[in-house]
Amino acid sequence: MNTGISSLPNTKALRAVLLIGAIVVIALMIAGGVFVQIGPGERGVLMTFGAVHEGVLDPGLHLKIPFAQSVARMNVQVQNSQAVETAASLDLQDVSSTVATNWHILPADAEWVYQHIGTESDLVNKVIRPAISNSVKAVTAHYNAEDLIVHRDEVRNEIQAQITSELQPYRVVIDSVNITDFHFSREFAQAIERKQIAQQRALQARYELQQAKVLAQQRIVEAQAQAQAQKLLQQTLTPELIQQQAVAKWDGRLPSVVGGKGVLPMIGNVDAEGK
Repeated sequence: MNTGISSLPNTKALRAVLLIGAIVVIALMIAGGVFVQIGPGERGVLMTFGAVHEGVLDPGLHLKIPFAQSVARMNVQVQNSQAVETAASLDLQDVSSTVATNWHILPADAEWVYQHIGTESDLVNKVIRPAISNSVKAVTAHYNAEDLIVHRDEVRNEIQAQITSELQPYRVVIDSVNITDFHFSREFAQAIERKQIAQQRALQARYELQQAKVLAQQRIVEAQAQAQAQKLLQQTLTPELIQQQAVAKWDGRLPSVVGGKGVLPMIGNVDAEGK
């Protein structure tokens, strides 16, 4: 009886120790991060004592060894990098262009990017921005400054192709490139404005000259038509026809004053006595 009663406190003590131990273990698991959650649009890079494991952790809940393993999250969604780049054109004009680039990391290669380059910030500063700058300078050098505006879409496509080619080895995909603006020196901008005004005036003068030529041609055609009509009229107008038209227009009344020779108007050689 005494043995059974004395063992009861020991049992309670053991339970208390186990409970405390369980609490400590849970606390250590929480502190050490046994569970790691990878969100949508992310990939996890698992490392054991700093050594990167091959492959990535997909979105969801994952287990890791506390204190020994860690996970770096990499954003694989579309991101935007915008920068103002200055380059020299083919005609040696300084051109500043605002270039906005949409890009994303290949999800399956997030581990490679982290191991060889680093975080997204490292990727932007070390790789993406230099690639954009080099591409803008390379393409701009093939165009005159004024042609950059005229062939804006063509320039954008060439810059996008150049950036895509430079970033492909780094497991980065270029989704789109947009040139939001071109800036030139004040003197060159004024020269372009003067040229545009001169071109507009030349077009207006050409239009007015064309209109004058059309009007002159119309007058020539009208004059030729008039001359042709007069010529036909002269050919068909005989003395008999003139006399007939005069008689047709006479109202039948004789004038009150008759010439000295007694000739009535519009009656030819008929004299006043009716002969």
